[in-house]
Amino acid sequence: MLKTILQGMAVGITETVPGVSGSTVAMILGVYERLIGSINALTSSHRKNAIPFLIVFGIGMVGGFAVSILVISYFLTNFRTPTLMLFAGIIVGFLPFIWKETVRFANKKLQSKHYLIMTAALVLVAATQFLVGTDLTGANLSIGDYLFLFFAGFIASTALVLPGISGALILTILGVYELATHSLKSFDMPIVLTIGAGVILGVLLTSKLVHYLLEHYISETYAAMVGLITGSIFAIFASLEGGFTTATIMASIVTFIAGFMLMLRLNR
Repeated sequence: MLKTILQGMAVGITETVPGVSGSTVAMILGVYERLIGSINALTSSHRKNAIPFLIVFGIGMVGGFAVSILVISYFLTNFRTPTLMLFAGIIVGFLPFIWKETVRFANKKLQSKHYLIMTAALVLVAATQFLVGTDLTGANLSIGDYLFLFFAGFIASTALVLPGISGALILTILGVYELATHSLKSFDMPIVLTIGAGVILGVLLTSKLVHYLLEHYISETYAAMVGLITGSIFAIFASLEGGFTTATIMASIVTFIAGFMLMLRLNR
């Protein structure tokens, strides 16, 4: 149970970081397929077997999310570049593992379709960096604004299911990230519940698609994951801010190497 709570906390923490996907972390921790299967089971006759795991995982995720809102936001505000480079190191260190898994599921030989899927997925994530959303404020929101917030939550929920896609980044692109985090801190429940409802519905629907793909097209799905995860590196670098000092560069090198070595250790 403690292991599941800690895994949930790790996923919850990353869900607040633009450019880092919670499902990528779930894959790194080896809990991704169980999570997808359990979410998918909620709408089937096997829900009783999935609920205990999801409750424990959800407790950890909510706790990690709450901690991250305070702690990670502090580090991103005061040490943004070294913090993002830590995540970049983790992702780079994980890529050899997911690549080997993809090759294994493709019967030891990748085909042209696998490389095409990887490229398309990478371009999809990288291209999101050029999209710009409209910022909303919490004052005087209309019904249309609440519908947009629900839609934003629905789209952002893909981060819980698709590795490489960052929910926080999607909210940033759509211009509602600052509003969402501020609403959580101030307990603005109408906004929190609207976005949350979109996230829940999106997770339930998207998990069915991913579960189907893992069942019937596993090598192609893993190829897409390689592209999505690789693309998330571009998302992180696009989130870096200018004005690098020598101290910032040195700290970033250290955190990148630390993240990379941590992943090599975990993969072993």
